[in-house]
Amino acid sequence: MSADELTEDEFRRFCSLIYRSAGIRIADNKRVLIANRVRRRLRATGIDAFSAYYAFITSPAGAAEMPLFLDAITTNETYFYRDPQHYAWLAGEFLPGLAERARRHTHTRSVRIWSAACSTGEEPYSIALKALAARPILPGWKVHIVGTDLSGAVLASAKAGVYDDRAVHLVPDAERKKYFDEDAESRPRRWTVKGDVRSLVTWKLHNLMLPLREDPFDCIFLKNVLIYFDAESKKAVVRNVLAAMAKDAYLVVGPTEGIYTMLDPLTKVKPWLYQKQS
Repeated sequence: MSADELTEDEFRRFCSLIYRSAGIRIADNKRVLIANRVRRRLRATGIDAFSAYYAFITSPAGAAEMPLFLDAITTNETYFYRDPQHYAWLAGEFLPGLAERARRHTHTRSVRIWSAACSTGEEPYSIALKALAARPILPGWKVHIVGTDLSGAVLASAKAGVYDDRAVHLVPDAERKKYFDEDAESRPRRWTVKGDVRSLVTWKLHNLMLPLREDPFDCIFLKNVLIYFDAESKKAVVRNVLAAMAKDAYLVVGPTEGIYTMLDPLTKVKPWLYQKQS
């Protein structure tokens, strides 16, 4: 079998494996896409056929290759302050609301936020920028932002914190100057997140189909990831997310998640914002 060919049967087997491993449903018309992405791993491993690669990653000897396979399959594209209204709410309502609760002694002087399926880090770093801007109303607070993703490759990129102009095009100039180091000599130009932003974010490899072993969160961002999940997989993710929410916590969802009918335990605040009631 040539590595240039992915048969229909092989495509089905890879799709089934992806679904079992990550809950992601691959459309029938994505055979060429899957072939191209698996071919990257054929080159990297020196395996010369799709069938041999499938046999390898489903064997005990291929356990270390499975995360790299999923890295190659998943698509990751985002930028800072994507969906600006979400960050306007975070800075203008959520963080001041927590500060007021702390003044009334109904909340600790701390905030925990989970950026689920955070890709290359733009979302958790955007959250961190708003938390830094809110320091005057959160003096001495512990701020803990957790960015998780299924892909170790994108988490490595997130930790590096280096972005191009496209990724930061919605970041105001004053914020770029204050919180990024500019490498104007590189082509394309690069922006590196500074240490005070990085210090607020921790990174964790995590499959949304599994519970996240962390203390409860005051706010969870779940955006632009569940479009590839079927109904049963979405229900499993929602169960895990709801279990991770603290009392009175908020859930920020993207427009493509398709989970609105699954959020009955929460109260709808805005079309994209839900709250867990005490």
